[in-house]
Amino acid sequence: KLATRGDNRVYMAGGALRAHDGGAFGAEALRFADNFHTDLAVLSIAGITAERGFLLHDLEEAEFSRAILHNATRRMVAADGAKMGRVAPITLCAPDLIDVLVTDIAPPANLMTAARQWNTKIEVAQP
Repeated sequence: KLATRGDNRVYMAGGALRAHDGGAFGAEALRFADNFHTDLAVLSIAGITAERGFLLHDLEEAEFSRAILHNATRRMVAADGAKMGRVAPITLCAPDLIDVLVTDIAPPANLMTAARQWNTKIEVAQP
């Protein structure tokens, strides 16, 4: 529906779609992402810990997300509270690259301390 409203233009990355979430990653998606420079990148993650930062399970998704981060002026991660303390094998990026973490609950104290060290602002979304 987004493409049918106002003067919106919707672009979609190429490549094979993942069955479990419809994500498109890989070489085609990386070439696609390199065409765009944005004011704001909003990314999701699989987990976040104070020790390792922002984490993902899929290497191709991490590479795509890094390309998006590289071409963005501001960088935001949106993650529900279930992601806090959850580990995954792949580090998204140096945690100090993320400007804002938006979540639905206040993070635990160790994550709040880490975010201050990373200079990452935490915003708890209100229902």
